[in-house]
Amino acid sequence: MSSYYADIAPQVYEITWAAGHVETVIAHQVSHGSQHIRVSALSSGEFATEAAGQRIKFHAEVDGRWTLQLSAMESDIRTIRNITNGEQPPGGTR
Repeated sequence: MSSYYADIAPQVYEITWAAGHVETVIAHQVSHGSQHIRVSALSSGEFATEAAGQRIKFHAEVDGRWTLQLSAMESDIRTIRNITNGEQPPGGTR
């Protein structure tokens, strides 16, 4: 059985944690989810949402198995940069 991600090259991400520590994660996919979303009706008739428990997950195929590489609360991460192809200039153009 072949993996859906078999032909997709993994990406290299540089994570800077809120505490200042920097580390690298290799992953095929990064997902962002919420454990809880609160919806409120505003007096203007509009709705507002507030999400709590935002979690960022990095997944990769390792030895033919789909593996969770890292799962962290968004509030614990300062920045995530894709550095697969080296430093990217502002605006994403090379």
